[in-house]
Amino acid sequence: MAGSTEQWCKFMRKCVSTRLDVDKFETFARTLIQKAPLGREELAGVLISAEAYPTPQLSVDPRYLLYVQRLVAAGLVPLASFLHALLAADRVSLASVLHGGAGDLAAALSREPVDTAVLTALVLVAQGTQGGGMREGPAALVDALGKWMDAVIAAGEGDALGNGLDGLGLGGGSMMGPQKKAVVGELVLAVGENPQLNGFLKSADQIGKEKRASFENTLPVFAQVFQALNPQLAMRLDALVPKKADVGAGGNGLLSMGIGLDGMADSGAPSRGGLYVFLSSLLFARPLVDDEYLIHHLINRYKELSGQAALDLITAALDCIANAISRSESSATIALFRHFLVNKIPLLLLRFNMPVIQAQYVLTQAVSKSGGSGGAGNPLSLESTFGSADSMMLDLPNDLKQEFLFACALHRIIEEASVEVILGDVPLQTMAKMRYTQEELVTECVMDTDRLERLISEIEELDGNSGAIVGAVVEMLRMMCEQRDTMGLYSLCRNLISKPKTIDLLLLYARPVAILEPLCVVLENWRYDEDQGEYEPVYKEFGHILLLVMTVFHRHNLNFSHLGAIPPTSFVPMFIKQCHKDVAVDDLSRMADRAGQLGGWIKALYEGEGITDEVMQSSRPQEYYSLVPTLIAQTVEACDRGILDTETLKGGLDYLQLSSLIASEVAIIFWLTDHIWATQSDLSHALKILHILVTAAPAEVTQTHKTILAVCAQNLERVLRDMLRAENAAIAPGTLQHQQAEQILKHLAPYRDFRRSGMPSAGELDAWAKVPGGLLAALKGAVQGVVVWSSAPDMAVQPASYTPRLVYAAWRLLGAREVVRALVDEVQAVTQNAGGAGQTGGEGQMVDIAVDVVASIIVAPNPDDWRGKVAELTGRKDDDGGQGHEEHQGHIVSGGGSGLVTLVEALRYLEDDGKLSVEDTGRGEVVVKLARRVESLLVVNTIAAVVGVGVGVGVGVGVGVADLANEVLGDVMADTDMFPVMGDAVDLGLADEMMTGM
Repeated sequence: MAGSTEQWCKFMRKCVSTRLDVDKFETFARTLIQKAPLGREELAGVLISAEAYPTPQLSVDPRYLLYVQRLVAAGLVPLASFLHALLAADRVSLASVLHGGAGDLAAALSREPVDTAVLTALVLVAQGTQGGGMREGPAALVDALGKWMDAVIAAGEGDALGNGLDGLGLGGGSMMGPQKKAVVGELVLAVGENPQLNGFLKSADQIGKEKRASFENTLPVFAQVFQALNPQLAMRLDALVPKKADVGAGGNGLLSMGIGLDGMADSGAPSRGGLYVFLSSLLFARPLVDDEYLIHHLINRYKELSGQAALDLITAALDCIANAISRSESSATIALFRHFLVNKIPLLLLRFNMPVIQAQYVLTQAVSKSGGSGGAGNPLSLESTFGSADSMMLDLPNDLKQEFLFACALHRIIEEASVEVILGDVPLQTMAKMRYTQEELVTECVMDTDRLERLISEIEELDGNSGAIVGAVVEMLRMMCEQRDTMGLYSLCRNLISKPKTIDLLLLYARPVAILEPLCVVLENWRYDEDQGEYEPVYKEFGHILLLVMTVFHRHNLNFSHLGAIPPTSFVPMFIKQCHKDVAVDDLSRMADRAGQLGGWIKALYEGEGITDEVMQSSRPQEYYSLVPTLIAQTVEACDRGILDTETLKGGLDYLQLSSLIASEVAIIFWLTDHIWATQSDLSHALKILHILVTAAPAEVTQTHKTILAVCAQNLERVLRDMLRAENAAIAPGTLQHQQAEQILKHLAPYRDFRRSGMPSAGELDAWAKVPGGLLAALKGAVQGVVVWSSAPDMAVQPASYTPRLVYAAWRLLGAREVVRALVDEVQAVTQNAGGAGQTGGEGQMVDIAVDVVASIIVAPNPDDWRGKVAELTGRKDDDGGQGHEEHQGHIVSGGGSGLVTLVEALRYLEDDGKLSVEDTGRGEVVVKLARRVESLLVVNTIAAVVGVGVGVGVGVGVGVADLANEVLGDVMADTDMFPVMGDAVDLGLADEMMTGM
């Protein structure tokens, strides 16, 4: 036996040192079991010994922990055997601490973090195993868990009596620090919440009644240990305690474990539905993702950036994707949510400073919660049968989860080898070849002019690198604007305007002002350099830069504050405001220079001279674009008077579709749209011009033309449809003009959903209006669905159908006060059904969930109050960096507000009103409770004081507890960078050694 022990120790040391692949490790381990047999308990003791894995100096090697996990998952060493061995080692360490010398004390303390890390690895196995680790039967597992629970209880009693050693909890015959206690709690939960293990235990007869009763009686006492140390963990454990009704009905109390993480929600505890509706609000319109804003919100919800916060953030993102798929949202919206999960959340998780073991645990929990047991009812389940218009883009759930896990590995949140462990299967994808940094990419772009164009094509990749790429693209844009590199800007802008989804992703990382302000400055100060030679490139570059500004501005329904510190009288804001307005002839006659410029352009277009350098030189690009509305107005009038025939008109419009002038079509179509809306007389020539411009374009400007149609589509489509539906319509059915209008609408159809304004479609609005009680009743129903779903024990089911567009539409159409009253009514209804706000248990839980969900809806941002909420929560006075002026429905509003009362303000008004009324105390209590929850979510925190605290495995391990082991060795679980990823070319020579007895 001594020889077998030595061989196993040598085997483990060599595997760790040479970074052996986990699959090869299992193969060699199976062979070694035959050549060097040991009993399961003895083998487990050997594998966790200092001889097999010497005490680390900086960090517990994740590779060693993966080996332990594989031994259990493969059924080579049962889970119970490792638990028994770890408990025995714990007692040996205690004896060394209490009765040994200084060397024994240091050795024992150095093993404590290793044992804690191994326990954590076993938690992951217990959560994901399908029975492989149950070789010794359920009785052995229950026995091992019971002994560990007794040890934790005894250590807790020792601490309470003051017999512990500097917070290590060395009472009751156990060496137990707060971190290890929390891991044991998570292990009990992992077994109880694991559907495979749970079902296995239910079907087994080996667990005797006495052992089962002992375990069930120990569980409540075990949960009490965590009341002060870790309240959230205590509540989760308490939820597993069998209820008397269950036992009386003949149920198996032990096996009723399985309520899990989401089966509880104590007063004030964050609910799954609350974060779900909040995250939904960030991406339903233009991206409203600001890192500091989101981090502040998470801190206010969870009081720290804990493992629980990370787990809920990932879960909520997966819930949002599942909801978007089931609701058949647009491909752009689904792509945005998917990129948020894969490319944005890993960057946010870096702020949590989680040890790699904790991160692996969190990711395992999140991935399992979003599928698996959900069956076909969940689009993210492995058994999903959901169809989608985006099915070609989304191979869910496998691709999505692999992309996310590999992105986390890319940022070293977990080890690459952990991806297979978390998925429980061999991944079909691979990690990105390298992790980009913004600085390196900027350097590459400066050295290689083509690199920037290639980078833009990589932004939509789902590999975790998009953040660095966007940072580099935005920085290059800023640099080119400062250097007046108009040719480089032209190439960049032409590339982006044809990729609206890529523009969306830019706003996941960069504020609109960071993109638009430099471009506006360039357009305002545009000058012609004599060494450029021709003027045609000048107009081409200017037009495409302006078109990118218009694309971003209109796609995301921005206002002038998003342009930055740009005077309202400068070119871009004036063009946006007046591109649909022509100058009257009388006013034009008083501006001799403008009249001359206009005459020159008209002759060039319609009198056969063509667009020459002299024509372009006669006016700066800014002046030309200011003239375009008047130019098209004069064109329509000339057609109406019979001065321009069709051939001449078409020839002139062909010039306007040249690459150098194509961007001016935006102003032309906007003017024609406004003209059709305002004119009741003959529209034949306006429609003829629209038909020519909309239905055809030269091949070299096809992509640019599509972008122009997308920018103009929403207003033009609405005006044309209103014109065709109007009584006494100027255009009769069957006429040429009617056919032209229909053909124009057909060409506009693909761009109907181009704008991400957040407002619902006409179909959605009609559906909500048809609900008995109207829009507010539909809102109450949606909230009720989220509350019920959030309180359900099985949270792997399809998330409740929800869209922030419903809240946004109700706010814009009915006002904040009506919306808040409806939300309060819904919370009050839940409270009354629960028997009063003071209820506890399941009824009180439902009330707390309703309060959290509704409070999250109230504090969630929308495109109109985004800047104000960011400023309020983060303390930043001006989020967009502008002058604070913006236009809302024709009125200038200061401070960046929308001019509308927000939901938060309406709740505060309602609270003040309630203080003056004593008619309905029940409603007043609901308002106060809701207001307190809202205010708690709006507290301004100093992030530096809370980021990175709490390195315990699991959820919310107490901060400030003096762990003597950490004082001896520091945080041994924090450093993973020292371990390189194993290459495929490593030759261990282990097979030959094993064949010769090693």
